[in-house]
Amino acid sequence: MHMSMRVPRGLTFAAGALLASLGAPVVLGSAQAQDAPRAPLVSVRVTPESPGVGEPITIELRVRAPLGSEVRFPALPDSAESIEPLDPRAMREASTATLLDRTAVYRMIAWDTGSKVVRFEDIIVTANGATQRYAVSLPTLRVRSVLPPDSASRVPRAARPPLEIDRGWWRLWVALAVIAGLAFWAWRAWRKRRSDEEPVGPDAALVAEDAFRHAAALGLLDAGEIGRHALVHVGVMRAYLASRFPQANASLTPHEVATALIGADFPVLPERVVDLLLRSEPVAFANAAIDASEARAMADESRAIVRDVETAVRARRGKPHKAAR
Repeated sequence: MHMSMRVPRGLTFAAGALLASLGAPVVLGSAQAQDAPRAPLVSVRVTPESPGVGEPITIELRVRAPLGSEVRFPALPDSAESIEPLDPRAMREASTATLLDRTAVYRMIAWDTGSKVVRFEDIIVTANGATQRYAVSLPTLRVRSVLPPDSASRVPRAARPPLEIDRGWWRLWVALAVIAGLAFWAWRAWRKRRSDEEPVGPDAALVAEDAFRHAAALGLLDAGEIGRHALVHVGVMRAYLASRFPQANASLTPHEVATALIGADFPVLPERVVDLLLRSEPVAFANAAIDASEARAMADESRAIVRDVETAVRARRGKPHKAAR
């Protein structure tokens, strides 16, 4: 007698659900272990491995650690062995809800060929309350030349023989040099003699003497124009000074004239000019009354200042001044 026993469909579903519930934690735990490692993982990547001179080099330092970890990447390395930083350090984030994934990117550049080593400081990772240092070990960079491959096989052109010059030519060159030197010396002497013969600026002294004679011929004192007599002579003096010393023009105040004359190597005391101008200002601007003796004194002082300044100017240039009588 053959007997068969069937398992109820409900029991089969319950058994499958029980097995699925027992296996689920294992698979989840395995996935979590892959996404969030218990210990930090540090990786290094250098591209390109064989850079050319002047070609950018990218160095990536990547750290994968549990979420909440603290990572401190090294700063830019010091310039060494002809390799220098090209850009500031950049950061790239690829973290998830359960994983810290951070990469520091350094761009360098090499200026010389050969094997080069770039040295970084340690990476410091603090995870689960523990701090650990990871040494950065980079592969040796082999910097290649970017010159054409046949540049080393080029043969330079042979040197030309020295230029042959007839032995008699050097006498001609010496003679030409002597002639050029004598011509230059003669030109300088001619220029100096011509400059000495030329008058020193406009003949301001003769103009002033003519103006003084004209003022005397007006007879202003006899006509009762006492103040005008003094102002005419002071004006002639100011015009002469402005011609000989342009910085002391007639539009300046007495104190400004004094400052300008001090800086112009004025041959007489600037106080004489300032005192005369101050005495004439009340007459010119306030119509102040003065007596005939004061007007004559101001006129005489104007003539004396012109005479003394012109004598000193002529003496500096080696030319005597002959005042008009």
